[in-house]
Amino acid sequence: NVLEPQFTRGRIRNLQENRTLHLAGTQAARKMMSSDQLSAFDVKEESQAELDAFGDHAFGRSCLAASRLVEVGVRCVEVTLSGWDSHINNHSLQSSAAGTLDDGIAALLKRLEERGLLESTLVVCGGEFGRTPQINPAGGRDHWIHGFSTLLAGGGIRRGHVHGATGPEPNSEKPDAHVVDPVTIPDLHATILSTLGLDPTEELDTPIGRPMKRSEGEVIESVLGLV
Repeated sequence: NVLEPQFTRGRIRNLQENRTLHLAGTQAARKMMSSDQLSAFDVKEESQAELDAFGDHAFGRSCLAASRLVEVGVRCVEVTLSGWDSHINNHSLQSSAAGTLDDGIAALLKRLEERGLLESTLVVCGGEFGRTPQINPAGGRDHWIHGFSTLLAGGGIRRGHVHGATGPEPNSEKPDAHVVDPVTIPDLHATILSTLGLDPTEELDTPIGRPMKRSEGEVIESVLGLV
C-alpha cells in the first residue's frame, strides 16, 4: 500500500526526533520556560545593600542570580566574564577585570556560606589560557599554555590552600621546568568529579558502545585536604 504523503512526512519527522533527541530537548526547554525557578533571575527583589555587595555591573548581577538559582535547586549554573585577553595594555585591562571578578566572587561565596549552601556547592573559577610571565613590547601578556590558575571553593575543598606555582621563564627550552607541583587538566577534572561524589575512574559506554572513563587524571588530594 502507498502511504499518504502527510502520514509519511509525519513518520519521518518522528523518527528523526527520536534519533536526535530533538523532542526531548524541546520538552525540556518548555519545562524550563514554565518553571517557578525562573523568578530567581529577578535580582531586583534583593535589597540595595545586597546589590551593592555584588557590584553594579553585569557580572555582579549574574553572580547574584547564580546564588539565587542555587537556592531554588538549580544544579548547574555558569557565569562568564570577558576582558582577559590582554595582548596590549595588560595592567589596566587586568586590573579592571580583576576588580569586577573580586566583587562578584567574594559576594557569591559569602552569600552561599550564610545560607548554608557553600559546602554542598562547588564553585569553579577558571579561564582557557594563562598569560606569559613577561610583558611584551605592546605592554601586554600573550597566551601561555604552560600554566594558569583555577580557583575552587566550597564542595569540600580545603580552605586557604594554594597548590603549586607557575614558572617565571617564558623563553626556556623547557618552559614547564619551573612549574611547582604541576597539575593537568584531567587532574582538575578528576578532582571536580570527586567533590561531586562521582568516581572519576568509572567507565561509561558511549552511544556507539565505546568504553570511556570519566577522567584520565588523578584526584589532587592536597586540594581536598586528604594529605
